[in-house]
Amino acid sequence: MVLAKRLPSRPPRSTWFAPAQRAPHRTLQMEAEACLANPVAQFLTASLDGLVLILDCHRQVLAANASVQALVGATSEALMGRRPGEVFGCIHAEEGPGGCGTSRACAHCGAVLAILEGQRTGRPARSECLLMLRNGDTTQCAEFEIAVNPLRVGRHEFQAVFLHDVSPTKRRDALERLFFHDIANLMQGIRGWSDLLCAGGASTQQVADKLVRLTGLLDRELQSYRAMVQAEHGELRPNLREVPPIEILQDVRDLLSRHATGGSRPVVLRAISAEPIRTDPELLSRVMLNLAVNAAEAIAPGESVTLSVRPVNGQLRFQVHNPGEIPQAIRSQIFLRSFSTKADSGRGLGTYAVKLFGEKVLGGKVGFDTGPPGTTFWIDLDLFPA
Repeated sequence: MVLAKRLPSRPPRSTWFAPAQRAPHRTLQMEAEACLANPVAQFLTASLDGLVLILDCHRQVLAANASVQALVGATSEALMGRRPGEVFGCIHAEEGPGGCGTSRACAHCGAVLAILEGQRTGRPARSECLLMLRNGDTTQCAEFEIAVNPLRVGRHEFQAVFLHDVSPTKRRDALERLFFHDIANLMQGIRGWSDLLCAGGASTQQVADKLVRLTGLLDRELQSYRAMVQAEHGELRPNLREVPPIEILQDVRDLLSRHATGGSRPVVLRAISAEPIRTDPELLSRVMLNLAVNAAEAIAPGESVTLSVRPVNGQLRFQVHNPGEIPQAIRSQIFLRSFSTKADSGRGLGTYAVKLFGEKVLGGKVGFDTGPPGTTFWIDLDLFPA
């Protein structure tokens, strides 16, 4: 986890969400001294397990317990004046004009919402916070349960913020839900065709073809979940070889045609570059297939999904485009592990897996562009990675 750079005190200015104003350094010092002299604040920062921050009325840190200091590798004094997203390295912390809380994405952050609710009501507030944190050159997902409690110290109104890291539980639950959802669907198809064969309702060859296809998909799903677990633990290594880019697109088109939703959506291929790329074809196809399935599910019947590849700044950009536009409210949450736009609780790891495989394993850069012309997800890869 990387500590965001210190943002200096600044006068009030525009913000996309929460107030941007910060307290002067001298005021912060006086508030921190008053806070740390309070027996309740001392107990909270010295005796409680988990992550504890004490904030002033500007959402700035006055004190942090040893668990926070150990996690981010900084002393409580060094953290003073920062806001929670700046402490933990949230990727949106520097996007707004006033740091954490002031970007467009902050309007959907459970931590900011709970803190503002506690300030507004003067009562405890609870929420869940899904974060994408910067870790060196890569990012990682984290999920926290947030509890905010008012803390009066003399004439000051502070907030004690408790963060419980539920990432391991969320990771396990999400993988289990997705695994059982997809495996159950494939097993239902296998059982249906097996029953049809027993009843004599279809030719042996027809059933055999269907069962071969379904068992092939089942094997691919099992390999995908195994790879995801390995990737999260840093144990997955890419199997690199040279491959024509069009071969990746053709493979994804063929796999998409077998998908329940993708089979009814036209797929257009556009390969500008014929130069081979050295990559892991299986993993890259998996990344592109996840994006293509999401694109197919987001459009109406008759609309098409476009798979393309083109050179960009000395790299190859593999793209998946559909005509739809992603609503502003969910754009900042697209790659979060526990976030899903689907009502079915068994879904929701597609774009997270894309980020995981595409960046952590393949060493590329994953992103998207969206607007009235449509949405394009992409992954940029070196032609010959080190």
